[in-house]
Amino acid sequence: MSLRDKVEGNELDLSLNVLTEIPVNELAAAPKATHLDISCNQIRSIPNDFATLTHLVKIDLSKNKLSELPANFGNLVNLQHLDLYGNQITTLPVSFYKLKNLRWLDLKNNPLEPKLKNVAGDCLNEKECKECAKKVVAYMQTIESELEREREKKLKIAREKEAIERAKIERELEEQRRLKKLEKERRKAEIRAKREAQELQHNAAGSHHQRSSDPQDNKETGSQQFQAHETNGINCTKVFTYSFFVVCLIFLGCFIWAIHTEYISVDDLKSVRNQVVMKIQRYISEMVNLMLFYWPKMKENFLKIVHRYMTDVTYYASQIEQILALYF
Repeated sequence: MSLRDKVEGNELDLSLNVLTEIPVNELAAAPKATHLDISCNQIRSIPNDFATLTHLVKIDLSKNKLSELPANFGNLVNLQHLDLYGNQITTLPVSFYKLKNLRWLDLKNNPLEPKLKNVAGDCLNEKECKECAKKVVAYMQTIESELEREREKKLKIAREKEAIERAKIERELEEQRRLKKLEKERRKAEIRAKREAQELQHNAAGSHHQRSSDPQDNKETGSQQFQAHETNGINCTKVFTYSFFVVCLIFLGCFIWAIHTEYISVDDLKSVRNQVVMKIQRYISEMVNLMLFYWPKMKENFLKIVHRYMTDVTYYASQIEQILALYF
């Protein structure tokens, strides 16, 4: 026989059935049963999902073995009549304050804690049970308010502690930023001082180079005159070279013609050969002397140019290295 078959009007009587647990699922399937009598059984605990039976208006749980109610029992917001007579309940859940519609409550024959027992009263008649319901709900509301204040106090303390920790962290970060800024400024100052020292050294080196080049300036006029003389010498050399080649060609042509016509004998050839060798040796000697004459001047100018550009390259390389060290 199902629970629906036991429903009479809006009442469901499950008393004296030696029940050890409440059939919540079957009760949920019978929403018309707003009055539930489950007294005189062996029930020791109430499941949490019992609080989902919000259609219940009257509950009789008297003469069971209950030691406590579920923490969410206050979700039965439509409950008006609750009988807990003859159980082993010592305290009520804080959510009990939500039962604003509760009009009747019986807590007799329960080992209630002193404060709750004093609030509940004796419940000897219907009037006292109604007063019990009103006073207990108000008492649980007071407990809820105290717990709320305690939670707010703890939350405030936690927030203050968090604010202190956050301020401490912010101070540490600010100190780190300040030290980092000071370190960066110190490095910039060191690099700036180093750059100024290098500029002073470079300027001093330039002044020394200018002073050392003054004697060379005095020689510029003589060098220009010497260069003009050299230019004339080079032009004469070109004319001489071209003339020499023309003479050689003419001589070669005459020599071939003389051999062809047998005008020149072998002894004559030997004499001519000796003369040619002497001419070549003299020409080579003149060329070597000319190169030896120009080589010291060319070497001096080359070394001077190399020294000047290497000094500039070293200076600009040091400047680039300082800039990279400053920003990277």
